[in-house]
Amino acid sequence: MQTISRIFRSGGRAEVAWLGRSIRQQVLLAISAMLILAIALMGTTAVVNGRQSVNVEIEASMDTAEGYLRELVRRITAENRLSELDDLVASEVQHLRHARIYIQDPGQQMRILRPPDADSDADNVLDRTPDWFETLMMPKGGNDHTRIINIEPNGRSLILKGDPDDEIAEKWEQLSALAIVAVIAIALIMAAFYFILGRILNPLTALAKGLAALEAGERSQRLEIPAVSEVEEITRKFNSLAATLDHAREENGELYRQIQSVQEDERREIARELHDEAGPCLFGITANAESIGSLANSLVPEQAEPIRKRTDEILSIATRLKSMNRTLLKRLHPVSIGKVPLSALIQDLIYDFERRHPNVRIGFSGAPYIKGYGERIDLTVYRSTQEALTTAIRHGKAAHIVIELRVENTGSAGHEGNSSAICLRISDDGVGLEPDTQAGFGLSAMKERVLASGGSLVIAGYEPRGTTISIKIPLSSAEQNSGITDPFSRASA
Repeated sequence: MQTISRIFRSGGRAEVAWLGRSIRQQVLLAISAMLILAIALMGTTAVVNGRQSVNVEIEASMDTAEGYLRELVRRITAENRLSELDDLVASEVQHLRHARIYIQDPGQQMRILRPPDADSDADNVLDRTPDWFETLMMPKGGNDHTRIINIEPNGRSLILKGDPDDEIAEKWEQLSALAIVAVIAIALIMAAFYFILGRILNPLTALAKGLAALEAGERSQRLEIPAVSEVEEITRKFNSLAATLDHAREENGELYRQIQSVQEDERREIARELHDEAGPCLFGITANAESIGSLANSLVPEQAEPIRKRTDEILSIATRLKSMNRTLLKRLHPVSIGKVPLSALIQDLIYDFERRHPNVRIGFSGAPYIKGYGERIDLTVYRSTQEALTTAIRHGKAAHIVIELRVENTGSAGHEGNSSAICLRISDDGVGLEPDTQAGFGLSAMKERVLASGGSLVIAGYEPRGTTISIKIPLSSAEQNSGITDPFSRASA
């Protein structure tokens, strides 16, 4: 049972690894496997047929050589030239293929007969042929194709043996050439398939990227109509869907901007009331408590001490209320928005979070001075950073957060050369998000706020690697040329 379960697990992993590849890789791997299998079958067939061919060739050569030598021996005997037999036979060996001729005298070892001008390397014909190929192609019986021709007058014998070496070498050369041609052909086929599949699948890749861009909030995303007819209709539907979403997002953005404007007006009104009403009241409480304490000083110590304790408590409570009031004012509507550079605004927010959460390290990376770009942009960046920090600390349990803020030039062909966008990136080392997790109220509100400003938002990273939120907000020409500039930037310039 354990073995079966291991097989199923390994099969499941193989299936996941296969399905995890791209379509192009899967098709190319499948074609490669089929080509390799076809080449293996063709190679096996070539070896079997070649082996039979070598065997037939050797048998035919041996028959021819035997008949030729018998006739030669008969003629030599008839001419009474047996003393010259070795030289005469040796001179005729060069006309015989796939055969070696040996002569054996009575009571002696047989010796090979060679032509007078024989090459010393003639016996090494298989040196350029691999041993495994020689073993595969060697015909049945190997070199054992022996024919014996007896020379009766003197008892000598001519021994004829088959020599498949040169035939096997020829087969090796032929198959090597075919293998080189096959490898080149396969490489060309795979390159052609790679190019063709790229042309076919590129529209699908562009479609996937377009869907990701739409999800991120890039409303102007459109795809070029491809030449592939099957994908053409899908692309047209995508562009139609993108246009519909663009219109719907524009309406939703306008509605959200109105809601946001009303919300900010209410926050501003509440902040004004807290500043104008609660502030003076707290100041009055503090002043009266201090006045009571001063009056108590004119009393005898036994009577003054209880009064001082009460006034000290009142002053302590008033101080805490003032701190809470300042915190609420900053959270409802920071007074510095529109009055200080954007980088200083974010750094002030970071200091506030570090004060309230001393165990969390928050790093800030970016240009030292980034000017303000008006209340709309500054407030969007401020609220997005505020919500991202709150989410990372409260839900992500992050101990280290990095905030990157920069202005990026987005000018391209067909656009103004000085087009730019505010880029905000917040990364944390928290528990991360589970895949397919629905965004909560805070992240949804952040995304709607960014989309209402014409920007895009991407949330990346899943557990346990933390989360990264990337925001890009395009700047109009008026926003680029307006806003608050850091006074120190001019001095440094």
